[in-house]
Amino acid sequence: MTAVLRTQHLARAVAEYGRVFGFTCQQHIPGVLALLQHGPLYLQLWACAGTPGRFERPDEADLKARDFVPGQHSVVVTHIHALHASLRAAVQRAGADAAVHLPGAGPQLQAWGAWEFALRDGDGHLIHCVDWGAWRPDPARLSGFDLPFDALADDDAEDRS
Repeated sequence: MTAVLRTQHLARAVAEYGRVFGFTCQQHIPGVLALLQHGPLYLQLWACAGTPGRFERPDEADLKARDFVPGQHSVVVTHIHALHASLRAAVQRAGADAAVHLPGAGPQLQAWGAWEFALRDGDGHLIHCVDWGAWRPDPARLSGFDLPFDALADDDAEDRS
């Protein structure tokens, strides 16, 4: 899955993602967009003040850099622990502050069953990387629901008879 981010300064953002986080640039159309990858994490960076191309007809508000507001984004990844370790190593090699760019203690298992960590870029975007692959249903955790999932299976069996 890919996160789509707007940036005021595309060239600077591409350089920062490469230098600080170790991303590779898969495609770069100066002033328009860049496609970046770091392991299982893919990002699209779009210039919020870019000149529209032949096919784009953005609203005027989309073109004004002064309207830029950093956002919070979620992107589904795999191998979250290895991804975090690789990003942390890249940030440390760059001499950047890991506490700023990778806030928190690393991937944390959330109450809803997914592993998650956050990454903050130079534009202020907060990207939540989420890995659902490690989740396995725990009957003890499901017992708190009003209608246990086992009861749903029993109801389906009755409907078929």
